[in-house]
Amino acid sequence: MPRFFFDVHDGRNERDDEGLVFADVQAAALEAKRLLPEIARDEVPKDGERQAITVLVTDEEGCPVYSAALCFVGTWLQR
Repeated sequence: MPRFFFDVHDGRNERDDEGLVFADVQAAALEAKRLLPEIARDEVPKDGERQAITVLVTDEEGCPVYSAALCFVGTWLQR
């Protein structure tokens, strides 16, 4: 089974050097979708009202195969 790597970009880059084994690219994409809300829960913007989190999935050769992103935008209605 192939190994896929999940690099996280959330204002800083976190490279996945270990990866995870999945049956196929569809299963790896599903894992990327599952990871985003977990990452976002801990990465709520503390110094602004905007945050984008991206998970880039690459295969064993380092080729990108899937990308998923989650964006947070807060807007003050009263101050």
